Amino acid sequence: MKSNEVWDQIITTALNEGMQISGGAVPGAKLRQLINLIAAKHGEQYPPPGEEDKKFTEFLNQFSSLLIVLKRTGQDILIAPADKPQLLDLSQDASTELREDIFEAFTRISSHQKPWYERGADRIIWAATEETLNSDKFATIPSASLEQELGDRKAFASSPGIDPEVKDNLLPTLQEHSALWAFSKAIKKYGLSRRWHLFRFQEIVKRIRHWCESQHVDWHAEWLRTRAEGAAKVQIMKRAASIGGENHLFGKLIENLNDEELKRVSLPLDIVIKLLQK
Repeated sequence: MKSNEVWDQIITTALNEGMQISGGAVPGAKLRQLINLIAAKHGEQYPPPGEEDKKFTEFLNQFSSLLIVLKRTGQDILIAPADKPQLLDLSQDASTELREDIFEAFTRISSHQKPWYERGADRIIWAATEETLNSDKFATIPSASLEQELGDRKAFASSPGIDPEVKDNLLPTLQEHSALWAFSKAIKKYGLSRRWHLFRFQEIVKRIRHWCESQHVDWHAEWLRTRAEGAAKVQIMKRAASIGGENHLFGKLIENLNDEELKRVSLPLDIVIKLLQK
């Protein structure tokens, strides 16, 4: 490409126009069409000379500072601005999530272990807190902390659109002994589970992208995935809890988890139901 500056402008313009048309994240086919049209106005062409053999996703990867791509099995890719990853989350029935090991590395609070990213293998390694791994092979990941988790929740409670009365009820939960649990319970009470999921998803992705820049790690589109079975899983978990009755320990656990948290429960559902029926 002749000029990164020109192409940055082409991509930004195409993405903005695509978002206006789509009302959110832009399908790959639509963005490609817009890039083709806008490039011509700048005296350029898509694909640029010498990049004819590149797939569209590979071409977009050159602009990872401007956009974020979601690959979907059997469907067109979706693209959103780098600072608005929450737009990739389409609905409760098709929740967009971070790959589980990546999500855990940036959110799991541990006093005796620390996560590291193995560059060549694209995987997370947990090592003892006092251990230091080879920086050529591994990138250090900042340990998650309770302060950070509480900060995210405070920011959400104070974000635009949250009713002042609801905010006044959310903030005190962060002073409780089991603050994260109390906050989740309050979020569920006020019907804010979906909104909180999107807010937190955005904040975590921002942290990861900042970490990528600081540690010279390439952002991987494969770190994002769509889980279409999320809503069905939530319903099965709730049904399993109801089978156990209000006084059953499992039922009490499910009652205090919001829908986004239920999607992360990894216990096989057929085993859950089987145990409850005993």
